[in-house]
Amino acid sequence: MATRRGVQKTRAIRRPTKAVKNPAQQARSTSRIPTVRPTARATMVDDHEGVRQVLSHYCHALDQGKLNEVGALFHRDAVFAVSFESGQQHTGRETIQAWYEQFLRERPGQFGQMRHKIFEPLISINGTTAIASTYFDADSVEQDGTVRVVAGRYDDTLVKENGQWFFKERTITVFYRYSLGSSQEGM
Repeated sequence: MATRRGVQKTRAIRRPTKAVKNPAQQARSTSRIPTVRPTARATMVDDHEGVRQVLSHYCHALDQGKLNEVGALFHRDAVFAVSFESGQQHTGRETIQAWYEQFLRERPGQFGQMRHKIFEPLISINGTTAIASTYFDADSVEQDGTVRVVAGRYDDTLVKENGQWFFKERTITVFYRYSLGSSQEGM
């Protein structure tokens, strides 16, 4: 082959074109829109976020006194326990919701301006079951204006039914309670 000014010409290599068997195959092969297929990784991320949303929804619903929403987060056969009841367990969604209603009714004015804060949960998911361990602080303003903070941990087992996550087992462990002094509402 002849060269011109130091550039060697080469012959173009022609590759045989692939025969397309039908128009639908041709449309798929030339489409610029990628096909989205759910992957195991995407499902795992969705499930992880689903569990996180249940944890967050619980805090918001309890803080706003929406106890019917709190109850709805528990599986119909859920088991619930709190450390200050010496191992007593409450079973079933309705029983758990009734426990929250009684707990708040017995302490009128003790939980004004309630605000739960959860810290990054440790979540492990295996199929339709998840285990979560989450530290929390819950502060509130009592009737006398004293700000109280309760610090502890939620230990949860959650189950996924019909695409929705529920608490199957929840244990609340209270580590300690302290006061920040008195509060002043507003600015």
